Amino acid sequence: MKRRTFTPSQIRFLRDRAEEQYENMNGSRSFRNLEFLLYIAVVVLTALAIRSFIAEPIRVDGDSMIPTLVHNEDMFVEKVSYWVQEPERGDIVICFYPGYTESCVKRVIGLPGETVQVLNGVVLINGVEIDESAYWNGEILGNTNPVTVGEKELFVMGDNRNGSKDSRNSSVGCIPYAKVVGRVIAVVFPFDEFETFSKVTYP
Repeated sequence: MKRRTFTPSQIRFLRDRAEEQYENMNGSRSFRNLEFLLYIAVVVLTALAIRSFIAEPIRVDGDSMIPTLVHNEDMFVEKVSYWVQEPERGDIVICFYPGYTESCVKRVIGLPGETVQVLNGVVLINGVEIDESAYWNGEILGNTNPVTVGEKELFVMGDNRNGSKDSRNSSVGCIPYAKVVGRVIAVVFPFDEFETFSKVTYP
C-alpha cells in the first residue's frame, strides 16, 4: 500500500489541531477535577451543618444516666425543637457544664422560676414531691438546699441519681438555655437496644 504523504502546511495543521485537542482535554479534565472537589466540599459542609444545627448521633460516655442510657450506646440527638419551644420537665438533653469542653447528657427536672430540693430521698418542686417512677424508683442519698431556677435556665439531674454530677453540685448549678445542645430522642446503637423516648407525663 502506498504511504500517504503530507505537505508541510498539512503537517503544521495536523500538529496544531492535535495540540488544540490536547489542551481541550486537559482543560476538561481540570474542570472535572474542580467540579468533583466542589461536590465533595458541598457534601462535607452539608453534613457539618446538619450535625451542628439539626441532628447528630452522640455516644454515651459514663454511667450517670443508667438505666435509661448505658455507657457506649449511641443516642440520636435532635436540635430543632428547641428553636421553637422551651425544654420541658422530663426531657433528656445534651448540655455543657460551666468550664467543660465535653457535653453531658442529663434529664430536665427544674424549670425557670421553680424551686428544686432533694429531701428525704425524693425530689421536691416548689415543696411538692414529683413522681419520677417513669425513670427512677430508688431513694436519692443526701439532701440539698432549695435552689430557685433562674430565667432561661434548667435544673438537670442524671437518672442514676446516686452516681451523677449534676445541678445539685455547686460547681455545676443550673444550666443556661444557651448551653443546651439538643434533645435525645432515641438510642440507635447497638441495634438490639433501639428505643425511642417519648415525653414524660408527671401525674
